[in-house]
Amino acid sequence: MRWRDFDNLALLPDNFFQTPRRVHFIGIGGIGMSALALLLKARGHEVSGSDACASAMLTKLQTAGIKTIVGHYAGYLVTEGAPVEAVFFSSAVTEDNAERAAAVAQGIPQWHRAQLLAYFVNNAAYSIAVSGTHGKSTTSAMIAHILTQLGRNPTAILGAIYPPFDSNLRVGDPGLVVVEADESDGSFTLLKPTVSVVLNVEAEHLENYEDSEAELWRAFEMFMDQTRQIAVLNLEDVEMWERLSARRREDLIVANYRTGLGGNLAASAIESRAGKTHYDLFYNRDWVGTFNLGVPGRHNVSNGLAAMSAACIQFQLAPEAFVHSVTSAATALQDFHGVARRFQLCGEANQVVVYDDYAHHPTEVGSTLQMAHEFLGRPLVVIFQPHRYSRTQQLGQEFGPSFAAADRIIITQLYSAFETPIEGVSGRIVFDAVRQSFPDKPIYYVETLEEARRLAGDLARPGDAMITMGAGDISRLPALLLQDLQHAQ
Repeated sequence: MRWRDFDNLALLPDNFFQTPRRVHFIGIGGIGMSALALLLKARGHEVSGSDACASAMLTKLQTAGIKTIVGHYAGYLVTEGAPVEAVFFSSAVTEDNAERAAAVAQGIPQWHRAQLLAYFVNNAAYSIAVSGTHGKSTTSAMIAHILTQLGRNPTAILGAIYPPFDSNLRVGDPGLVVVEADESDGSFTLLKPTVSVVLNVEAEHLENYEDSEAELWRAFEMFMDQTRQIAVLNLEDVEMWERLSARRREDLIVANYRTGLGGNLAASAIESRAGKTHYDLFYNRDWVGTFNLGVPGRHNVSNGLAAMSAACIQFQLAPEAFVHSVTSAATALQDFHGVARRFQLCGEANQVVVYDDYAHHPTEVGSTLQMAHEFLGRPLVVIFQPHRYSRTQQLGQEFGPSFAAADRIIITQLYSAFETPIEGVSGRIVFDAVRQSFPDKPIYYVETLEEARRLAGDLARPGDAMITMGAGDISRLPALLLQDLQHAQ
């Protein structure tokens, strides 16, 4: 679906889940769909679902008591011997899907995933929704972490697994909800949170915005316009700040944050020492204290500022109250160690450390590799899997400079994410861009992950750091690389 497709979607009735329901998810293994399925199961509803292939997430869902099936078949719309009462689907599931077609034939209501997410956000007494091109999963997990550490009981619907929760979901008070607001298809425009957070805006997913940056900006403007009370904006994204802050309603509080000096909440003197990122925290230019963060990188300090602002602003009855709560929040973040697949340490073997990261946008790749170079102080062997035909077509040339901090680079064929192939578009676009930017670096192109695995094993040397990057199935590679490194000892 594309962003204007959500204009005419009705919201779920407020009383829809007041009695136990039988519901079915198509594409239940996805990170967003699975969290919602788990939440409905925890709230006492009967849940089933299907997905195109088996996965660890399907196993997790089955353990939680959710019936899951691999493949799509019209007969799946029955649970406990009775037809389901609602079908939920994501933007990746098209109208010709067998189960969606069966739902139409049987008169079963169908709802987009975003309509269900909006049900929880819009009906909560207090909800926080985090949007932006980069950093949503980390920041929303940080907010949930802070609130939990401050004695609150949030329900958190996350876009990644947060290890302390052992899930992409935390079941808590239905009146206090934290979510990741996905801008990729425009569905975040259905949300009406109490607090909205916009971390940054870059031109991405334009295939869902009529190939127009103006339409992308319209969606973010709509998201902020629908915020009930407070918008938290990144002052360092100058264009975003100027566009969105200029639209503030008289009754909307707009708070800001930044790394460097200035802003309502700010961090300076940022440096990495002994495996942690240290910084000085300021509120309205007044020094609050010196803190550290359990995840590396200036970008994560920025994410932390956004999280502290969003989590604590509800306590801002007076400046003293806010400073007290933000001090507690900054202390809580010292024990925050990241979400899965965000510069995640997977292990070490034969004196080579292996990390995995979700980065799939040029900005993300560049900032993550620069941070890894500074944080680890090791030569970097990077295996990058481009993601989607549409993204590679739009941004492929921009990846070249992103690999400045890498020492040896392997680019694989792209992961399609079930998109229809585009003629002339492949992972070679990224490979050519990187080779053009760094003609003297060892850069390789392979068609398969198995080839990447073998080549990485040949390239790795004791003392290296190996980093797998991408949003596709490259996530299965780190365990295999560690296995190979152990056998090479």
